[in-house]
Amino acid sequence: MASAPQSVTFVTCEFPPFPGGIATYSGALVDVLRGRGHATDVIAPDYETPPDAAPDVPGTHRLLGHHKIVPTNLPKITKLLRSSPPDAILICADIRSAMLTYLLSPLHRRRYRIGIHGSEVSKLSGRSPLIYLARRAYHNADMIAANSKDTLDVFVEETGYRGRAVVAHLGTDPQWFEPASGPFEHPELAALSSNRPIFCCVGRVERRKGQVNAVRALAKARDAHGLAAPILVVAGHIEDPDYAAEVTEAAREAGLDLIVTGRLSLDDIKRLYARAICNFLLAENVPGRREGFGLVLVEAAALGCPSIASDVGGIPEALGETGATVPAGDIEAAALAASRFAADDQYRTDAAEAAREHARAFSWVACAAATFPELRLA
Repeated sequence: MASAPQSVTFVTCEFPPFPGGIATYSGALVDVLRGRGHATDVIAPDYETPPDAAPDVPGTHRLLGHHKIVPTNLPKITKLLRSSPPDAILICADIRSAMLTYLLSPLHRRRYRIGIHGSEVSKLSGRSPLIYLARRAYHNADMIAANSKDTLDVFVEETGYRGRAVVAHLGTDPQWFEPASGPFEHPELAALSSNRPIFCCVGRVERRKGQVNAVRALAKARDAHGLAAPILVVAGHIEDPDYAAEVTEAAREAGLDLIVTGRLSLDDIKRLYARAICNFLLAENVPGRREGFGLVLVEAAALGCPSIASDVGGIPEALGETGATVPAGDIEAAALAASRFAADDQYRTDAAEAAREHARAFSWVACAAATFPELRLA
């Protein structure tokens, strides 16, 4: 009986220390593989390293750009792929690394699989040469690992793919179940009154995440449903400064207290979830961008923070029967849910307990086990 492969080569155009979803996914799966003793090479972007970042583990090759291919590094990338063991598993984490690996396949002659996410699926409609190339890359993969059933269903509908495919829901690190002690590090959060009702939106600030909808819902909960003096904290990397300005202007027009923090430390995100009545992810599907899962929902749930989220993409799979799922764009439904969480302590307590229990169903080991079934990681 042939032995299972023991090594993996991971190609990704997002990787830590970048805070995005594909970077989190890639970094977490690599950690699982290396932690279980599987030799894992990573071909990843070269970022400006933050002063407090841990050094790269040997086997991490910074040969790509963020969402970019670096042409001068193609010979090195090809050499790495060719030098991997013939039975090594080669996985591409995103659409760009998939196209790169497909184009280099006559030179490296390795089979590959691809992890797909909501935004990748949104890019596969249309008839441009790049879309044709991307479709060829996916159709030549020996397996597709989708971050949700919704992502897989849309992918199959868009591409007609009929090969091997699995759903590998994203995971949550055990550290999310451990609350942070002490006061906020962020000065505006540290200065918040303990008796003000705080709501949060955690995630990159971009139109797909729907922070403007959260502003409108919270203002309506105040004006129409008796929610007194709420504060909305928007925390996360500002990916779209123009949209961030729209969020601020919407709050100003509504007379809603708003704090936009930018990126927070891990401990401050934990403190925010612990302090908030609930988290909003009133996402919208926008052209080229789709909420394939909603990992922040699981991370908030692990700390007992229920969420109010729209029913787009893979969000219902991440939220399950916890929190409140509302129709996309339904500000009234979101406002009613927010006011109920604030007014009914027992309802909020029960929702927090259900959220924590639901979050335990998602782990990176389970995600890796579905993505690499040959390695028997579960």
